[in-house]
Amino acid sequence: MRIEKIFSKIPGFENITLDIVLFESRYPVMFTCKNEHDVYLFICCLAGVSKTIWIGTKTDYNTLIGLLENKITIQNAFLAVTEEKIIIEYDGQNIIHSTIDKEKIDINLLPTAGEYMDAEDDEFLEEIAVFTRRNAYMEYMIKPQAKKLLMLNNGNCIMLTDDYFNLCFDTADVTEYSIGKIQAFA
Repeated sequence: MRIEKIFSKIPGFENITLDIVLFESRYPVMFTCKNEHDVYLFICCLAGVSKTIWIGTKTDYNTLIGLLENKITIQNAFLAVTEEKIIIEYDGQNIIHSTIDKEKIDINLLPTAGEYMDAEDDEFLEEIAVFTRRNAYMEYMIKPQAKKLLMLNNGNCIMLTDDYFNLCFDTADVTEYSIGKIQAFA
């Protein structure tokens, strides 16, 4: 089961990517996903032969760090940050999703109250470092497009661009060359 492929069929989640798996069995049980500039915490609350159900929430890096440092319970981390939660059901072919207020969530879908990650002191050091770095610096996702250009600006500036960003330059002194026609010289 490829989670990104399933989730990307939901309107607004077309660019979602599986980020960090925090707990897994035969499949990711608790994990983060990134969607543009937002980070989500997802929990697989039912994985059966006929149906899989995930519940997700927009979150932030401080909450994730607190979760991994055993300072915040799993349920509190999940219920924090936003009021709206997303429920995704997948039966192998069809995807049903809904957004509900946290006050209306079926308690059986939530992690048990009072449960922490129970992480060892150094178990999530790498993940905490990643979340801490992301919290300190704004991240940008660059998605290459088919039309890649090398732009030379009077020999003073070289930059690679693609169709994802619309960069404006004074076209009088900019020359475009297809990357396929340029060879690097040492």
